[in-house]
Amino acid sequence: MAENKEITTYYTVEELARLIKASRSTVYNRAKKYGIKLDGEYTDDQIHTLGKPIKGVSKTPIERIRIQLDNEHKAEIGVLEQKHALELESLRREYEIKVDELKSSNATIVAALEAKQAKEVADIEREHDRAAKAWEHTRDTLEKQLQGMSNQMNELTARLPRLVGEVVNHQLKLAEQREQRAKKASAQPKTKTKKAENKM
Repeated sequence: MAENKEITTYYTVEELARLIKASRSTVYNRAKKYGIKLDGEYTDDQIHTLGKPIKGVSKTPIERIRIQLDNEHKAEIGVLEQKHALELESLRREYEIKVDELKSSNATIVAALEAKQAKEVADIEREHDRAAKAWEHTRDTLEKQLQGMSNQMNELTARLPRLVGEVVNHQLKLAEQREQRAKKASAQPKTKTKKAENKM
């Protein structure tokens, strides 16, 4: 009998977040909590599991804001790291292909020299020179791209604490302003009552 396999559906993280009506950071947190790999293909059970909220201790509004911002920034960094990892893997494969081409070209040159085929050797040497120049160009490009991605990651990592601090401070100020307005609003009826008693 044929082996029964669960039917899977492909979703990006963003599509998955829309499907379960949650943020991307929530998707990452639940996937980590329930041990689900965000590889793009999910069963109905996995989607159902990702839709479950994580039970935890109730947080204050400021704590929830801080945690939410921290999770969102971590999710953004995770997406960038995943993107950079894919780019690095693609560049690594391209680099390996170029190295294999050079090895193959060198092997062909050796075989041609042993066979004393001067014309073929000359043609292969020219091809080898072109391949070597292309490889040097690819290597230089890879080094620049890798350096650029490294600089981006360093800059993002350096900016993250400051950005989180600024947003949290802003939220704290808003909370204080709301609290002051609430106190003023609750104090006004008492003042009117005292004035009415004095008139009597």
